[in-house]
Amino acid sequence: MSRLTATGRAALAALFLLAGCAGTPETISCVPRIGIYGHPDGTLLAEVETTPGGTFALRYIHSVALTPVVSRYRLEEDRIVQTAEEFDQHGFGLPYGADRPGERFELRDGRFLLHMHRAVGPLYVRVGAAYGNRLEAAGSLDLTQWGARRLELVPLPCG
Repeated sequence: MSRLTATGRAALAALFLLAGCAGTPETISCVPRIGIYGHPDGTLLAEVETTPGGTFALRYIHSVALTPVVSRYRLEEDRIVQTAEEFDQHGFGLPYGADRPGERFELRDGRFLLHMHRAVGPLYVRVGAAYGNRLEAAGSLDLTQWGARRLELVPLPCG
C-alpha cells in the first residue's frame, strides 16, 4: 500500500467505506453486528457490534437451577456458532458432557465448561427480568429492557 499516492489511498478508503468497512486502507476492518428482533413480530429492537473477532456472550440465570450461565458465540460468515457453555451446576437443558465429535467438557475453577462448535442461527432467546438476560459483545446490553418476551438474534452484514 505504500506505493499508492495520497489520492489513490483516499479513493481506496472511499471504496471500502462504500462497501461498509471502516478504517484506512492500512487498517481496514469490519466489525460484525447482531440484529435483535422481537419474535414473532419481527420488530428491529437493536443492532449490536460484536467484538472485532465476531464474538459475543449471553449471560443469564438458569430458570431451574437459579445459577449463572454463560453461553459464548461467534459469528462465522452469515451464521451464529455456539463455542462454549459455562455453568456452576447441572440443570434442565444444560449439557452433562461432550456429546458430539470435537467437543470437550472440563471443570475449571469450580465451573463446568463445554467447548463446542455448533451452528445455531438464527438464535431465539426467551428473556425475563428474573433471569437477568444480558448480551455482552463490544458492550453490555440488558435484553430485558423490552419486557418478558422472545427475541431473535441474527447476524447482520458487516458495516
